[in-house]
Amino acid sequence: MAIDSKKVIEIASKLQIESNEKGIMAAFGVYAAMNYNEFYFKVVSQAIHGMNTHSVYAIEKKLYEAVLECGYHTFHGIRASMHWREHITPMISTPEDEVAALVAFTNIFGIGYIEIEEIIPGERLVTVVKNAYDPGRYIEKYGPQPYGRCYMFSACTASYMDLVYSDPYPSGMGMFKAREVTCRSTGDLICRFIAER
Repeated sequence: MAIDSKKVIEIASKLQIESNEKGIMAAFGVYAAMNYNEFYFKVVSQAIHGMNTHSVYAIEKKLYEAVLECGYHTFHGIRASMHWREHITPMISTPEDEVAALVAFTNIFGIGYIEIEEIIPGERLVTVVKNAYDPGRYIEKYGPQPYGRCYMFSACTASYMDLVYSDPYPSGMGMFKAREVTCRSTGDLICRFIAER
């Protein structure tokens, strides 16, 4: 059975997600803190634009690694949850379906709609985002960028492949590496990410 992306989003969106007094929410087997995306953007963009080229490269590498680790553990928690087993697992019949389900689930976060453009099982995943949040804000605040700025989608693309095609959790993180090959922040029409072993 193919993954029904709309159904995945609908199921996840209907869950009662309430935060406690510390802003922590529990759903789909993970704990999340509610933060405004604007806070993330301001911290990251100000750090990047206040550094020399060598320092920026080091910061971007750390951002990628942080998001990869977050995505890897978060998506594992999601797919190990009771909600996932009950609602999503019946739609999964191949590893590619599982990747598609993880991609669909990412779209509930509202930071842009990610889609699979190409998947070569166990080898390569290409995703695209036409409306990612951050690129437009980089252009608006800083003008066209020399490199892509979608660290979150890039690392998430790798984390899907790590979870589905690498060694069993928690040993498979980092076996796939993703790079952003086009980005709206540099003037491209869409953001495109390629994860390869």
